[in-house]
Amino acid sequence: MQRSQVDRSSRRLGVTLVFCLVFGLLAPTTQAQMVTGRHMEDFAKVFSLEGTQVQEWTAYEIACSVPANVLWPGDHATFTFRIENKGDRAIQGPGRIHVVHYGTRGRPGDVWKPQVFKVADVETVTTDVNVPARGARTIQVQPRIPETFGAYGLTLDLGNRGKAFVATCVRVPQADPGRVQFPTYALDLPWPHEMSVEVYRLFKRLGIKGARTEGGYGSIEHAHVDWAMENDLTLMLTVGCAATPREQQPLGRGRPWLDDDNSMKQGAKEDLAWLPSFDKEFERYLKSVLVQHGWPKGPINAVELWNEPWEGVSISGWGADCLRFREIYRHMAQAVLDARKEAGVQVLIGGACSSSNTRDKLFCDGTDDFLPILDFVSIHYQPLAADPALEPKWVHRQSEYGPVRVWDTESWVANSEDRVAAVIATMRAMGQSRTAGIYHGNVYESQKHRFDGQEAAVVQAWAPAAGVAAVQKFIGQRAFRELLFKNGLPWIVVFDGIDGEDDGTIVVVGDLGGAYDKNRSLFRLVRVNDDAKLTISDSGGTSRLMDFYGNPVPSAGGKIVVPLNGLGYFLRTDGSKGSFTRLKEELMQARIEGYAPVEIIAGDMTAAIGNRPAVKLRLTNVLNRPVTGRLSVQLGDLQIQNSSEDIRLGANQTREVTLKIVEGRPAADNRYPLSVTFDAGPDGKAEHHELIRVNAIARRTITVDGSLEDWQGAIPQPVDEGQRIGRSMTEAAYLPFQKVDESRGSGAATAWLACDRDHFYFAARVSGKGKGMIRFETRDDDSYFYPEKATDQGKELLWPAGVRRFSYRRDPDLPSGNGQFNIQIAFNVVPPQDKPMLTHPPGTMPRFMSYMDTDYEFALNQVGDQYGGGTEIVCLLKPGAPRKHFYPRQPQATTDGGPVKSGSLVVRPDGDGRIFECAIPWSELPLVKKRLDAGRTIKFSYRINNGAAAYELAAGRSVSKDNPLTFHNDWSTHWANELEFGIEN
Repeated sequence: MQRSQVDRSSRRLGVTLVFCLVFGLLAPTTQAQMVTGRHMEDFAKVFSLEGTQVQEWTAYEIACSVPANVLWPGDHATFTFRIENKGDRAIQGPGRIHVVHYGTRGRPGDVWKPQVFKVADVETVTTDVNVPARGARTIQVQPRIPETFGAYGLTLDLGNRGKAFVATCVRVPQADPGRVQFPTYALDLPWPHEMSVEVYRLFKRLGIKGARTEGGYGSIEHAHVDWAMENDLTLMLTVGCAATPREQQPLGRGRPWLDDDNSMKQGAKEDLAWLPSFDKEFERYLKSVLVQHGWPKGPINAVELWNEPWEGVSISGWGADCLRFREIYRHMAQAVLDARKEAGVQVLIGGACSSSNTRDKLFCDGTDDFLPILDFVSIHYQPLAADPALEPKWVHRQSEYGPVRVWDTESWVANSEDRVAAVIATMRAMGQSRTAGIYHGNVYESQKHRFDGQEAAVVQAWAPAAGVAAVQKFIGQRAFRELLFKNGLPWIVVFDGIDGEDDGTIVVVGDLGGAYDKNRSLFRLVRVNDDAKLTISDSGGTSRLMDFYGNPVPSAGGKIVVPLNGLGYFLRTDGSKGSFTRLKEELMQARIEGYAPVEIIAGDMTAAIGNRPAVKLRLTNVLNRPVTGRLSVQLGDLQIQNSSEDIRLGANQTREVTLKIVEGRPAADNRYPLSVTFDAGPDGKAEHHELIRVNAIARRTITVDGSLEDWQGAIPQPVDEGQRIGRSMTEAAYLPFQKVDESRGSGAATAWLACDRDHFYFAARVSGKGKGMIRFETRDDDSYFYPEKATDQGKELLWPAGVRRFSYRRDPDLPSGNGQFNIQIAFNVVPPQDKPMLTHPPGTMPRFMSYMDTDYEFALNQVGDQYGGGTEIVCLLKPGAPRKHFYPRQPQATTDGGPVKSGSLVVRPDGDGRIFECAIPWSELPLVKKRLDAGRTIKFSYRINNGAAAYELAAGRSVSKDNPLTFHNDWSTHWANELEFGIEN
């Protein structure tokens, strides 16, 4: 997310659009998402401020003897506070400073709103407070801040005059010194008016080596490169409009969307992309900045173009077409290339704040023209979905600057210290060489106070700062090595040492559901008990456990016990020779308790009940020791051969169990209640309950007329409210200012599948009606952009002659139909190892994060009467085509998606709903036909877009998990395309 600031009153620079600061900070529209500082839940309760009212005075910190309120071991801090008496009575007598050890924790299902909790009351310091009426005084106190790593809040208590919170500090491990060219962690710098050297000192004291800040035209002075150099901080510049002169903006101002009469919408987000005539000046300016301040003689190590430059509209002032982005990007890259050549600087080039946006902007034409000038892909809010790490052409790029790096530059999902270690460790495991993870406002608060003609700048260090410091100390620049258990739990994330093998760090996380939506994680169905734990020997004291603050957790009786919850815990050694290898060996043999021992995945039947199909269960022993248990299975009224048997599974072994149906009748709704129990006695019990189905494609020829008569006897594939898809966290974070109707949709759908020698057939009866879509074959791309004339509150403005009108006037229509009224169908037929994306990052396992499953995807669209009526089938994905979203003016590839003229689709009313019926020739699905002709199964799913509601066939199924790449759009919630279908004999 990003703030964009519009200042029409600026005279100094003569610009309309000053500092659309592109470093992930807040606009008022996003402020409701972030909850920081004094606004956090239970803040007043923890600091005993409830029911108290400050009476005619205020107090604030103006200095601390320790930089940025960050204490290292052994530091003693003296705080200076200014008390201002606003009343007519003097404040006399002793005041008391209360010191409270506190923390923050995340709330289940909410990454934005931390909750404050009290650890302990530390001490109360009494100090003289004598402030005359309408006067002010300063006091100094040196409270006892314990050596325990964590956060400490200070309140000033003036008795019956009230109590106020005055400071927060943290005690953290001493940071490692020195500059780093490409830090693995970076935090955002604040607004220019909030900048002070104390902010930069906070970064140094916490061990943070990287920052993101604005780097647009005329703004480099606000990056304070001198402070960055003094504090070992590298800067990534996010290049936005900044101080672009007014006359270099089309129409002399930013361009919001337009109403139908071409009048500007007031108060809307604006496009701030400048005129092409300014590109060379922008390039000259950026080159001069990099020549002077590029690494190694300066702090700048990278530049990216704009923050979140989404198509259509964004929070940061981008609203231009992708062609304009490509033009400016080339000029930005040329500035870097020239600075490298002229001054020998080492600066990376990158963008575009998500993997899908990078593909849509730079690789939509199917060429690799931009690959030499893409040193990193920046991504935002892609939890367990850093899919640039799976792109072979990016991962294996041959360049002086190595492969295309994956940099998370804004994914604020760990906004309390309890989540920091788990999130950063797993981000690194996903292949991200730079991480963010935490909103800066939850880490620190820059304050500036003016009094008596002077300014006092201080920084309040909030509790998550302690978690960040611990991660920097114990992970820092260490390289991710592997997940120790590739087919089991817990998540043990191994990092190599910097100063030799025995300097390594291990992070243990029991349950990724504590940091992410559990539906996106592998082993999402495994039950984790509250008392789950891992026990190892401390190897004679050489192995050590630390909590997420970095505090030692003592062993007992030579044993280290690690809680297995959603938090991250550090394991390290004393550095003695061979100690890290011994630690890993101990972990491989650890005693793991508190998990359901087996994950149970149920596959559907792929033949009709009358053909006596089989049910396949995939059992995975998540423990690192063998387990033996009794497997018991029930499947509604169907009788199963060998419904109960003893099963032995080796450590972390996966085994497939096939259970044949011997008798039973088909269910009219094709839903069969499955109950599975695996009872391993002392090792625990696993239970699984799921409605499974028969997935069989009818072999018949269908007349596509919307009548459904030809489908009599075909096996239905229904979806209902249990398979409803909500708005994803990614989409909410990308467009927080857009209001979305989250009301429940109009209900369910039932679909049928068939095929013959020439076609694949699909039909669905869908509840609810909706508006038709445009016809993409004849879409007028220019109609989405500004006309020659627009009006601003009655004043007519003319677009410059000879300049492509690149600013969006409205939201673009996409053929996927998310948020509209259509159907998407998807086929998964290519083996994982043969798909164009890697299956997983090195050191992990398949499905650890998002992965490519779908090979062919089609949208089945009803065309609105105003666009000529009828229907349209659009291919969204097929082998050899680039993944893209088909925005207006997006360059085409040689092999590409688009309207399918050879197919047929009918959509007709059906009471309160609609019937969709289509035929797609096998020429559009050759690999699907090849697999079916070979007598093999395929994987298939469908998605119903029903306005505010969406439903997917695979939603909630055990074989599936949340996977953004299954359907378009990439930023919506989708469920993996893993439902297996057979074909009738």
